[in-house]
Amino acid sequence: MNRPTAIKTVIALAAALAASAAWPQQPFDLDTTFRFNAGSVGIGSIFPLADGDVIVSGQITFPGEWPSEHSGARIHADGSRNTEFQYGYMGGKITPWQDGYYCGNGQGIRRFHINGAIDTAYKPMYQIPYFNMAQGGDYYVFPDGRVLVSGSHYLQDSIRGFVGEYGLIWFTNQGYLDTTRIHRRTNAAIFHLFPLPDGKFICSGFSWNFDGHELASTAFRVMPDGALDTTFHGPPGYVDIMAMLPLPNGKLLISGGPSWLDNGDTVNLMRLMPDGSRDLTFHSPIVRNFNPVLGHSLNEIILSITPFGEDAYIITGSFTELEGQPRGGIAAIDTAGNLLTSIFINPGCGGYQMPEVTEPWGWADAITGLVQTSTGDFYIYGAYHGYDDGSGTDGSSQRLISRLYGLNVGISEHGAHAEPLQIAPNPSAGSTVLSVGTPPPKGRLTIHDASGRVVLQTAWPEGGSSYTLEAGALAPGVYVVRVASSTSTSASASTLYSGKLIILP
Repeated sequence: MNRPTAIKTVIALAAALAASAAWPQQPFDLDTTFRFNAGSVGIGSIFPLADGDVIVSGQITFPGEWPSEHSGARIHADGSRNTEFQYGYMGGKITPWQDGYYCGNGQGIRRFHINGAIDTAYKPMYQIPYFNMAQGGDYYVFPDGRVLVSGSHYLQDSIRGFVGEYGLIWFTNQGYLDTTRIHRRTNAAIFHLFPLPDGKFICSGFSWNFDGHELASTAFRVMPDGALDTTFHGPPGYVDIMAMLPLPNGKLLISGGPSWLDNGDTVNLMRLMPDGSRDLTFHSPIVRNFNPVLGHSLNEIILSITPFGEDAYIITGSFTELEGQPRGGIAAIDTAGNLLTSIFINPGCGGYQMPEVTEPWGWADAITGLVQTSTGDFYIYGAYHGYDDGSGTDGSSQRLISRLYGLNVGISEHGAHAEPLQIAPNPSAGSTVLSVGTPPPKGRLTIHDASGRVVLQTAWPEGGSSYTLEAGALAPGVYVVRVASSTSTSASASTLYSGKLIILP
């Protein structure tokens, strides 16, 4: 059995189990118990929390508050707004850090506590000496809290010799200019910044001159210290990267708006070789986004790439069609770039006219991204009204963020009152880490297959909060995992944590 067929088999197994358990849902169906009651404009980033709440960032309006607009909010597991906390000064990408998070907006990057309060230990960018914001870009947070910011900004640090327009600027974990780093000049904005496993970064934007080097491509690579990596040569032309996935073989899968290459090609998704050249063995699918107001295709964008097992990717964005087949903002492709017809063959998201924009380009129909929760379900989010999963479920009231069932629907768990077991990654094609909040006394790990048969049982590490399930320990399939506080193998009240695990081929 080849891998794509095996993945389909696992999906089919989960669906069959759902049916046998009298559950109507199937994997990736719309979960109608979640409904976000908001109107516009869109959500650009989300942060699922362990308690089931979700922090969202973007441009959000709630019923009865128009034209009042929120840049951030916290919502409950049913989609209702959690009004206990107030989330402001957000709007951009959320990056979790320690027990809080960073988020960007029109005033730069700020650090927040999990309750939405601003972390005053981090200086607001508009108050930083020698720094003036100009055109915003992206940012990356290092483990110690330092931040690398891209864009096009002006420095006036004549003492250290940094005066003029800069595209990469380092800040300390208190928000000040990092005097131990060399900021890098640019002639135009660097809009997107993507970290690589070796500490380097891929940059993309309008810049044709970086740190004194003329560039043949607007996609380039920099060293960990920001110096241009002259061994990397992106495809000549304007390359617009909005999402990137590093591959194990050193290649890169990149996507975004239309990239206009010097050879005449216009592509939204391509694979690069380790040296940056285009991998011509990868098929770049044809993307269309029909705008009903204008009556023609406009603004095709692939905004996210999510691995699905080892042999497929889920892509989201602003599109209504891939390879001539209808796909509403979400689709699946294989590792060669070919459209898969096993999942996401439904109509997908619907569009709407933003109320504050009367021009034809005010039409919105994008799924910005997809995030999997610790329980195995998925959130999709963006700027859309309505989501049709193809099952006949009425999803017309869906707005901006929706929850889809994971591959674990219909599988009963032992221990009805158990806490959720944290499982990552899930689904998994390799090793998997199982984590608990509080180490169980005399803990016992038990794993059941879909028929209820015990396939693995072992002691939980004494005093430990995690257990690593090595690759190959389980055959591909759907499993129930539980951690109990005794050596009993029965489904008893001793179960402290439980969850559902999908093992892919």
